[in-house]
Formats: sequence, structure tokens, C-alpha cells
Amino acid sequence: MFKDLKKPLVTIVIPCYNSERTIVDAVTSALSQDYAKIEVIVVDDGSTDNSGQLIKNIMNDDPRLSYCYQENKGVSAARNRGLNLAKGRYISFLDGDDKLKSSYISLGLEVFESNPTLTLVYSNMELFEREKGLYPLPKFNVGHFLRSNCIPIFALVRTEQLRTIKGFDESISLCEDWECWVHLLKVFNTNVYRIEEPQYYYRRRFTNDSNMDQNMGNDEKLKEILLYIFSKHQKIYFDNDMGLSKLFQIQDEFRRFKIKYYNRWYKRVFYKLFKPSKHREIYMNSER
Repeated sequence: MFKDLKKPLVTIVIPCYNSERTIVDAVTSALSQDYAKIEVIVVDDGSTDNSGQLIKNIMNDDPRLSYCYQENKGVSAARNRGLNLAKGRYISFLDGDDKLKSSYISLGLEVFESNPTLTLVYSNMELFEREKGLYPLPKFNVGHFLRSNCIPIFALVRTEQLRTIKGFDESISLCEDWECWVHLLKVFNTNVYRIEEPQYYYRRRFTNDSNMDQNMGNDEKLKEILLYIFSKHQKIYFDNDMGLSKLFQIQDEFRRFKIKYYNRWYKRVFYKLFKPSKHREIYMNSER
């Protein structure tokens, strides 16, 4: 009994928006962890279907589950609401149409407890529904990671560290998890660990309407996000010898994007973060 009291509480946050078809599976997988000391918080982001009632039905049978409703603000706002409510020492995020393997939290905690310098723990993941098999997730390398995300949303992190960086950036609606992890690794350290056995089941929907499906191949939007992340978190890029020229191999493409966004957020952010001489250099180049 006393040994159990010493175990840390872990929070699993599940954002939900019109997920009545899948939310029960997601919640059940979270509550079925073989690590018992958990709390599961479902943040209903303004659903208009029967999602809320389905969650409340499960609450009657398991006090570890709680439900919070808010007006629709987007997935980052829903995750941040869950972060604010979390009581756990560690926290993980599960999308409302995906599932966790029962051993994920226990394995993740074992890794964390054996290596206190780690900032983040995650695992490989498997596809289900429209596609099956192992998701082709590249191994973590900080240089590759800063160009393209390889850490899924369900990563296990320390709650207080995530609160320190104020959670997810609510101003973006794509790659918000990537931006969050870049921020976290910049402020703390780039020590991460991947559990090789898949612990997460990622649903590839038959309907092709997921955020990933809709933005597949949208290179321009992804480059816009990359510029935003770079401008916001330059330190970690420069610390790893990654300037803009290494992010975009074709200089003409970079110049086109730089000019397009310079007068909106780019100028303001770079003015604050660059040395004045460097800012003048970039500003003059963008005018050519």
C-alpha cells in the first residue's frame, strides 16, 4: 500500500470534438493502463454530437475519469485546458480517435524514473482502420527533428516543464505538437527516449478527413509553419548549427516565403530576436 502511495500520478488528456464514433475506444484504452495511478481528463471542445453523454456514461463506472466542456477553441486550447486541470507529475495527450496500448504509461515511467535527465519519452506507433502496420517514424536525431517532426503528440512529459513553456501555441492549427516539443527541448534539454515497441495506435480514417490527411503534400503550408517555428525558437536551431540556409536548400523558395510573411509576424519576431545588424541584413535582402 505504502509503495503505491509513492508512485507518481500520471494525467492523460484527451481532447474531443464530435468524436462519438471513436471516443469510447480512446477513453477505454486510457483507463485500461496496467499502471493504475492515473487520471484521465476529457476536454470536450464544443462537440455537437453525442460525445459528451458517452463520456459521462463511462464516468459513472470509473472515478479516475473527468469531463470538461468548453466552447470550440481548437485542439491546442483543449489540450491546454487539460494541462491546467492536470494533477499528475507526468502528462500525456491522447487524440480522441486513437488508442493507447495498456503498457504505455508503465513503460514510459520506468524509463523516466531510471533517467532523471530525460525531457520526453515516446514510442513507435501502429496504424489501424484504413491502414495497418508500423507507422514509418524516423529515429530521433535533433538535426532531423528540427526540420521535420518525429515525436508524436502522445509523448510523456513532466507536467511542470510543460506548464513552464505555457503548453501549446494556440495561434497555429497545424504541427502544434511539433512546435511544443521544439519549445520544450529548447528550454530544458534534447534528451529524449523512444520505446521501440509500439505503444500507440494511430487511426487512419476511412473518411480521409483527419488533419494529417488534409494537409498531406501541402508543402507550402508546412514551410510556413517551419518558418514560424524557426523564428520563435531560433536558439535551439543556432545551437545545433542550423541557420535558415540549412532549413531551405533552395534559396529562391526561402526568399519567396520570407518576403511573403516578413511584413506580418516575421519582421516583429526577428527584430526582437536577431542582433540589429543581422536584422538589417535580412530586411535589406527581403527588399531586393
